Amino acid sequence: MSALDRPTLARRALLDAMRVSNLFDRRWGALSQTADITSAQWLTLGLLEREDKADGLTPTELCRRLCVSKQNMTGMILRLEKKGLIERRPDPHDRRSFRVKATPAGSKAIQRLVPFENEFFLRQVEILSDERLLDLSQGLRSILQKLQSEELDAKRAAGS
Repeated sequence: MSALDRPTLARRALLDAMRVSNLFDRRWGALSQTADITSAQWLTLGLLEREDKADGLTPTELCRRLCVSKQNMTGMILRLEKKGLIERRPDPHDRRSFRVKATPAGSKAIQRLVPFENEFFLRQVEILSDERLLDLSQGLRSILQKLQSEELDAKRAAGS
């Protein structure tokens, strides 16, 4: 263990994660422009492609999985729909809602980025052994789950 105390180490680690996220977004954003989409649009389309449910996903499911607000997701859906990369379909289980699915053009945009995606991700972690990469992934996933749980508890406490 480091000579740093736990609060200092926690602060350093989480601030480093934020800086990595910001720099990653900037670097991947430049690459995603080759498919005429932003990095946030790539995340959304990629999720729709990976999930590939016949009915698509609801905006609420997208918000939860991508950790974004309803307002951000509403704008994202409108922009992707305007580009012809997604389509809305009525939700067969809830007449008040709709589901979002990638169009063939949206799928094509994501597929154009796959070769760049694999090389980009691998290049970023080549300095880590498989064991350290697994530890990093598990650690970040645990922190994400903790933050999501705290956010849900806060929403419940606020009555929303």
